Amino acid sequence: MKMQALAPRIYAPLLAAQLAVLVFEPPHVLSLSYACVLAILAFTLLLSLRRVRLSLPHNRPLWALLLAALLSQAAAFVLLFADSLVNPQGTLVAFDPTFYFCMGSLLLTLAATYDPVLPAYRWTAWVDAALAILIALMFYGLVRALVAGAEAQPDNARAIVWLFDGMGLFVAIFATLRLLGARRRDERRFFMVLTAFAWIELFAPAAHNRFVLSSESYVPELLLSVPFAAIGLLLSRRYGDWLRVYRPPARVRHLAGSVSPFVLSLALCLLAFAYLHRSPVLAACAVIAGIASYALRAALMLGRHLSSEDELKRLHHGLRRAALRDDLTQLLNRRGFYRAFDREWERARQSRTPLAIAMLDIDHFKAFNDTYGHLAGDQCLASVAQALAGEAAAMTGVTLARAGGEEFVVLMSGHMPHAAGALLEKLRGRVEALRILHVRGVRGFVTVSAGIASSELARYEDGEEMLGAADKALYTAKRAGRNQVVWAEAPGTKAMS
Repeated sequence: MKMQALAPRIYAPLLAAQLAVLVFEPPHVLSLSYACVLAILAFTLLLSLRRVRLSLPHNRPLWALLLAALLSQAAAFVLLFADSLVNPQGTLVAFDPTFYFCMGSLLLTLAATYDPVLPAYRWTAWVDAALAILIALMFYGLVRALVAGAEAQPDNARAIVWLFDGMGLFVAIFATLRLLGARRRDERRFFMVLTAFAWIELFAPAAHNRFVLSSESYVPELLLSVPFAAIGLLLSRRYGDWLRVYRPPARVRHLAGSVSPFVLSLALCLLAFAYLHRSPVLAACAVIAGIASYALRAALMLGRHLSSEDELKRLHHGLRRAALRDDLTQLLNRRGFYRAFDREWERARQSRTPLAIAMLDIDHFKAFNDTYGHLAGDQCLASVAQALAGEAAAMTGVTLARAGGEEFVVLMSGHMPHAAGALLEKLRGRVEALRILHVRGVRGFVTVSAGIASSELARYEDGEEMLGAADKALYTAKRAGRNQVVWAEAPGTKAMS
């Protein structure tokens, strides 16, 4: 039988047995009631241990902290059971479970502060954990002081009840904030269980304590079992389908994450005010610790955010470079070239400066690939690109790009036709001087052909027309025998060679 179906069949008889004990009030009614609570707790601990084993490795500490909190609660009820054997009327005369209840609240708070994945926030998690421990210690000290004076001041019992209510409310609010700020489904599953348990743990014991102070009935003791049965039913569900409807928006997650540390510091400051009349020095130190810890946490987070911002800028720069650069040749790719071409075309049009553009193509490159293989073809492209870039770097206003395949494009801003032509001849000669063996090449080596167009020799309506003219001149060079530079044909003139 699946655990999800088995859990209600175990909890229902145990709750019914406890209710029957409390209604009929047999001898040692409290002992029998606490025995039922411990039986319910034992099965809940079994389910919690099972959840630790089934959880993902990075979430295992979260479920382990919840298990530890339940064990602390179990230790408290063992003491209550032992005390009821000594005193059936229920007055704590032999054992005091206060420490274990406080320890349970501390462990629940630590579970809410723990971040299972992000190592970047490790230091802030340690700050939050230190605050939680300090809050638990101050809370326990205050409760112990009130318990010690309960006989002299009867109102202390109500003060203890309100104090436990305040601690429960703090844990519930903090767990809810973590649920709202959870990023992943597996993390939300844990914080949903923790939040449900924290709120039930707030209202059920609060109602129980008030009934105890105002009624002689034992029936309210049933409320002590409700939180453990409720969390057991949640723990018995393996896949948490009920979480699929909950998707916290990013704004809610960010707001919850920023409010959580404030809640910790505020809780510590409120406890400090409760110590003003008992220990002013301790109260002042607690307030300073609360403010300083919040400031320290904010400083750590700010430093982390600034570091993340710098890293994002570097990644953005790298992605932008990768989007505009060719991986093989490290030259501008087609997108990068068109961005530079549009900019230079507009500048040349406004300032009437000369602009020339050339298309280069490696001669018989398909034959080179077929003869030597594609790996050698890539090496050839990289070598030609490096040679072209080295020659072009010595000239100002020259932009070199890989247009695609074995084609390259050269943009020359501010260059008159004779200077542009001389540069293209240098580029052609530089490639031929590489002496890359190509048995099917023009002269037994790798060579390039080029077509060039200039705004000084013809009037072009736009950059695409000028680029098309250079491309046509390139094909003219190929038909004329390759390994040469051919000028685009100007209107009314013949092509210049």
